Amino acid sequence: MKEIQCYRFESEIEADIDLVFECLNKDQHVLKWNTQIIENHYDGAESDLKEGSMFTTRQKIGKKVYELQAVYSKYDPPFYAVVETKTKEGISRTEYILEILPEGTKFIANVTLIPSNWIYKLVTNMMKWSFKYVYDEQFNQYIEYIYQVEYERR
Repeated sequence: MKEIQCYRFESEIEADIDLVFECLNKDQHVLKWNTQIIENHYDGAESDLKEGSMFTTRQKIGKKVYELQAVYSKYDPPFYAVVETKTKEGISRTEYILEILPEGTKFIANVTLIPSNWIYKLVTNMMKWSFKYVYDEQFNQYIEYIYQVEYERR
């Protein structure tokens, strides 16, 4: 099936790209700004992540807790990472693009789904507007967290 664009977030962050990526990718940071992720378990050391690295993520969405197998299908720190999970609904893909700017870092997150069947395709197309409410909150918290860490390190 065709990949469906569900959500896009873009922001210019007045912080160094290495800090922006560190706060996006290291659990010591992610667990402080992302209220959905409970924990991640890696198939090796978190510091050894590379393209193809797999991990299990436990997330709470609403009142339900989900345990998902995830893989870094692309990994080029600090510029690019793609995380994919496969569920009965299909393949969920979150792409992170970071670009150096004169005043900081451009951050882009793209969330897509390749539905497993026409029912999930229909449901995704009907409900993709709701992704904005979930993800906007998380990524705005992420940006605030980056500024907090940057301030504390001065």
